[in-house]
Amino acid sequence: MGFLDAILGRTKLPKADEDRLFALGSAVIGLQASADLVPSGRSAIIFKGLPAGRFDQELANLRDLLKLHGEGTGLAAEEYKDPLGYEWVILSGDQSGYADALAAIHTVAISLIEDGLGDMLLACVFRFDQKGRAVYWIYGYKQASWYPFVPVGPRQRDNAEELRLSGLGKNEGLPVEADLGRWYALWGLPV
Repeated sequence: MGFLDAILGRTKLPKADEDRLFALGSAVIGLQASADLVPSGRSAIIFKGLPAGRFDQELANLRDLLKLHGEGTGLAAEEYKDPLGYEWVILSGDQSGYADALAAIHTVAISLIEDGLGDMLLACVFRFDQKGRAVYWIYGYKQASWYPFVPVGPRQRDNAEELRLSGLGKNEGLPVEADLGRWYALWGLPV
């Protein structure tokens, strides 16, 4: 990263490491058993708004990629723009452990990286249900690591449960973000 990039706040994504992203697929079974987390079948990839002029083309490409990937998997995709202007591609239908959703999200991310828009990638989110409440595992592309997010009310989160889940996730082979300051709260998740 150069001096100008640092001043302008640009960051480079870590080298693509599919093992870090796909670690959730193998950890799901252990998390179900140890933390009562049940896959909800909902996930999403989040990115900054794409530059003007490329927005329509990129979204059309993303739709085509997901349509191709979703054939036979039962995955459905929808777009959402949150109040802060971030774009979400929300996937639903994969309650079998997230293998298909992980592959679709990876396809979307690689497409953006190959088109020179990798710095627009923010995170992907996977929702689980735990005894009547939503629990999320979030993968941050900038750090290439996972962290749990357990909202319990308006702008409140269950920090103790998040710490417990992070330990269980590490035991299951998830690369959990070590810096708790990077466990960003994503309030009002549409997933």
